[in-house]
Amino acid sequence: MTLPENLIYTNQESAGILRKKSGKGFTYLTSSGKKVTAKSTLKRIESLVIPPIWENVWITRSPKGHIQAVGYDQKGRKQYLYHPKWVIHRQNSKYERLRHFGEALPSIRKKIARDVKLPGWPKEKVLAIMVMILDEAFIRIGNLSYARQNGTYGLSTLRRKHVNFEEGRVSFEFKAKSGKYRKVLLEDESLVNLIKECNDLPGYELFRYFDEEKKCYCNLMSDNVNEYLREITGEDFSAKNFRTWAGSVLTVKLKPEAEKEIEENPRKKLDTTLVNMVADKLGNTVSICREYYIHPKVLECATQKNLEQEYDEALAKHKKLKRSLDKEEILTLHLLSQC
Repeated sequence: MTLPENLIYTNQESAGILRKKSGKGFTYLTSSGKKVTAKSTLKRIESLVIPPIWENVWITRSPKGHIQAVGYDQKGRKQYLYHPKWVIHRQNSKYERLRHFGEALPSIRKKIARDVKLPGWPKEKVLAIMVMILDEAFIRIGNLSYARQNGTYGLSTLRRKHVNFEEGRVSFEFKAKSGKYRKVLLEDESLVNLIKECNDLPGYELFRYFDEEKKCYCNLMSDNVNEYLREITGEDFSAKNFRTWAGSVLTVKLKPEAEKEIEENPRKKLDTTLVNMVADKLGNTVSICREYYIHPKVLECATQKNLEQEYDEALAKHKKLKRSLDKEEILTLHLLSQC
């Protein structure tokens, strides 16, 4: 793991500072049980603003640690507080990977277009269908533990009860992460037909493949999708990359709609309106969408530049991609290449 300058690697296994309840507040102890009294250390701990409800809190002794504190929330989930420099470093790394993902999309689409034509119901075919849906609708991938514990679903855990077919379209209606109800509509004819075929297979789950050795239909998990993406790209991409890519592409795509709303409501700001629209499409909160799903450079360009002029320049630079990426994707890739 590469760390920014002046940071050191830290984890919960190393000796640190423990938080203990004391009256209405907290006291802090070293791993040997000695009370922490150094004003500079206590001031740093206070600046971390560790949630009072966290339990089993561990705090690094070093102000340069990339992880500053670890604790467990009310549901027993492990939570982290990072050094600000590490947060910036991680964001920059993520956005750098976003450009690589955009460049890899043509080959991903080419591969899944072949795999969905495989005869029967091998694992590769069903995984390709799932990736095609991720590409089209950027749904969260989901996981089995969330489905069992919270009754919330994602693409990999959808059941046939979540699927509705109507007039050549298909919709997924389900309770998503954080208890939000989502309705996702797909209209691509070939994709709708493939989903219909999946829906006709035996079992509760929507996405199942036929195991030739076991001679039965088996469920697919989010890990299977991520492994498939790594295999077909040779890169450490995951299902989540489709959502982070979509966040920036939607920022470009929805600009005309946002501008129209600004004309009708002059008090509104373009960037805020745009982020609100993207958040609605992704099913995220506005703050999460702005922080994690929209590249700041793309948002800056979308609000301050003439995107039609930028597209002309982008097309000249990325002519070969015109057949495999749409207009907004080419423009997004062009803006990312300027970072």
